Amino acid sequence: MTNLARILEGRRGDRADVVGLHGEDGRSWTFAEVDRLAGGVAEALRAEGIGPGDRVACYLTNGPDIVFFLFGAWKLGAVPVTVSSLYNASELAESVVKTDPQLLLVDDRRPGVVAELATLSAVPVRAFGPALPGVAALDWRHERLVEAVDVDPEAEACILFTGGTTGRPKAVSVTHGGTRGSLARLARVSTGTDGESTAAVDAKANLIALPLFHSGGQHSLLFAFYVGRPAVVWERFGIDRLAELMQRFRFDNFFFLPTMVFDIVHAERDLPFEGVKSVLVAGQAISWPVRRAFEERYRVPILVNYGSTEAGHIAGWNGRDMKAGLWKPGSAGRVYPGVELEIRDDAGTAQPTGAEGEVVVRSELTRGYVDDAEASRELVRDGWVHTGDIGYVDEDGVLFLVGRKRDMIKCGGFQVWPEEIEDALREHPLVHDVRVLGRPDDRLGEIPVALVVREPGGTVADTDLAEALVAFARDRLAHFKTPRRIEFVPALERSATGKLSRVSPAGSPGGDR
Repeated sequence: MTNLARILEGRRGDRADVVGLHGEDGRSWTFAEVDRLAGGVAEALRAEGIGPGDRVACYLTNGPDIVFFLFGAWKLGAVPVTVSSLYNASELAESVVKTDPQLLLVDDRRPGVVAELATLSAVPVRAFGPALPGVAALDWRHERLVEAVDVDPEAEACILFTGGTTGRPKAVSVTHGGTRGSLARLARVSTGTDGESTAAVDAKANLIALPLFHSGGQHSLLFAFYVGRPAVVWERFGIDRLAELMQRFRFDNFFFLPTMVFDIVHAERDLPFEGVKSVLVAGQAISWPVRRAFEERYRVPILVNYGSTEAGHIAGWNGRDMKAGLWKPGSAGRVYPGVELEIRDDAGTAQPTGAEGEVVVRSELTRGYVDDAEASRELVRDGWVHTGDIGYVDEDGVLFLVGRKRDMIKCGGFQVWPEEIEDALREHPLVHDVRVLGRPDDRLGEIPVALVVREPGGTVADTDLAEALVAFARDRLAHFKTPRRIEFVPALERSATGKLSRVSPAGSPGGDR
């Protein structure tokens, strides 16, 4: 039962005629139809010479077709390499070089990129839809009953690219067994049982809000099918698109990135959150002002889930925790049952309760980075995944995060965490968004600098507002945490997965304070 395709085959067996997949364009498929179309993909890939362990890259617009591709590849024991459809030709070619797939699947949405790729890569290319100039179509749109092959739990299941907030995205290899174990843990926390198909046959659909090239999107899809819920897959997040789908499907829960919650909070229109029991947020920390604004506006609690592409689901809160009064403000959540977690210092020594250090988790989810052997050795050591997050666990087994190891700013010998400064500055009414990073300083080593997006319509001059923001932060933070410089920018750079970048833009204008 290790093969991830067996999840879909299980739903074909126990709820074949239930609609399991919706497209935003009104199309829908039963679980049995999804399984048979995945079988059509498997047969078509087999005809191309693809077999167990072979990597197949996809550069496809987010939508239902990627669902058929994923399960079709898994049925063969092949390894999907999901490349962001936002990449340009050089980024796509770089991804292909890193992962060495036997085949690349594309669609007709970005023909210029596909045409340019021919000069950058020699990997065979097939169109997953209509044929393109010089690119033959993969003939897969036939329903076929194909049973999944057996795979080892440690077999490579997929290659996903990390968000890349501080550098170039890395290609992460995840396993069949590790992924299933992560799904079972989340099911145990969410539903009280780690068994499959626990949802009622008439359960509401889950919106797969994150793209399927993202680990969060894939886990959301797999989790929906694991518990037996239908999935709604769209092209991309947007307020108007979200509102229309909420009216149509009456979702009872959501899984969003913090950036999506930010956009919802700042949208002029009200969204129909009636009937929504909770919103789960993961991917990166959500700021307190954004969280509070959302909960006050819509009266829907935000739950958090802490994990990563490399380590899986680690900690979080669920509705039962909230009702039982276990929730603690500012925390990442209770460490999930079955998760082996330690807090370690720089020497690798496990720290006692309440002491800060790097969050390290024993995990079978990842085999490391396929494109960076040195980084893989740093990531996984003796079966323990080093997350790069700094935090501590209290006496109740609740995890608190204080920052990213590589994002920490050393200012005059003091440790400064950007997130703490960002949360303070977001409280100011003229700050729309903010990102704090470290800049070299001859005297202090590094100084915290805040990149600020102003709220629209303000009349305060940049120099005056910069001075006011420094004073605002100084009233709320220790002196060494106060940003030494405010730089105003029109927007903050985001990665392909929606995370805000920690990379400093060159030549940013701003005022020194």
